[in-house]
Amino acid sequence: MLLKLHQLGFFCALVEEGSVAAAADKMCCVPSNISTRIKELESSLGVALVNREKQRLTLTPEGRAFYPKAQQLLEQSKQCLTFFQHSLLQGQLQLGVLDVALNGPLQQAVVEFMHQHPQVQINICCHSSLTLMEKLLQGELDMILVDGPIEHPALKAEFYAPEKLSLVTHLADPGQFRDKASGLTLFSFGEKCFYHLMVRQWLSQQNLRYARQSDIESYELILSAVHRRLGFTVMPQTFIDNNPLLAGLHLFPLDNIPSCDIYLVSQTLDQSALAEAFYRHLTRRQQVAQPAVN
Repeated sequence: MLLKLHQLGFFCALVEEGSVAAAADKMCCVPSNISTRIKELESSLGVALVNREKQRLTLTPEGRAFYPKAQQLLEQSKQCLTFFQHSLLQGQLQLGVLDVALNGPLQQAVVEFMHQHPQVQINICCHSSLTLMEKLLQGELDMILVDGPIEHPALKAEFYAPEKLSLVTHLADPGQFRDKASGLTLFSFGEKCFYHLMVRQWLSQQNLRYARQSDIESYELILSAVHRRLGFTVMPQTFIDNNPLLAGLHLFPLDNIPSCDIYLVSQTLDQSALAEAFYRHLTRRQQVAQPAVN
């Protein structure tokens, strides 16, 4: 049987006031309420907490041992009641992102928010866009940064950062790639990688075939394979910029594919003040960093 806080309150009042009558005055009730609640508490615990004598009640050894525990529980309940009654943001944010988003301005934005709100814990996980969308809709994540645009009746999405894709190959020009693509491997991050869904769509539009697809969740390993002329891949600009592993390879921007910009997405009906504050922080910071997006 679960303990009830009001039972603990009556017990502590009895101990602190020394009599049923005085405890009843403190708790603003009739004395019989004190006696009833103490009996209920004893029944729940399976022990006697007080010795019942004609003129007074005294604590049993069990009662003396239980009193500080009851005090502690009452104090914790008071702390719970006032936990959010101050100006500081508190809570745990669950953020899901594409690994490409972590290479961009998100890093500084998250660190800045944690510095401003030290009581907030931010947990970040990386997955593919489709997996992150599933986790957001299931309530496992508070918000996500994924490829967009996103259209869903239960979600709100806002542009966060631009992104574009390039084909990466050892071949020097598009004509050579077209001639030899059928003998090459497409290196991707997996079936749920949105970028590679897009490049397969692009290859189909160009009437290009490839020999096979190999899923490797490491751009370093993928680029090593491309250097060995084993195949080709597609990479977002965020990973391309200032990447020494691309030296000696050739990049061809995929301009005629749908947008793959990064969007900040959350539940439309999210009522969390903390989540809303973090959402505003990210969008406001990006608007300052990039006031105009064409």
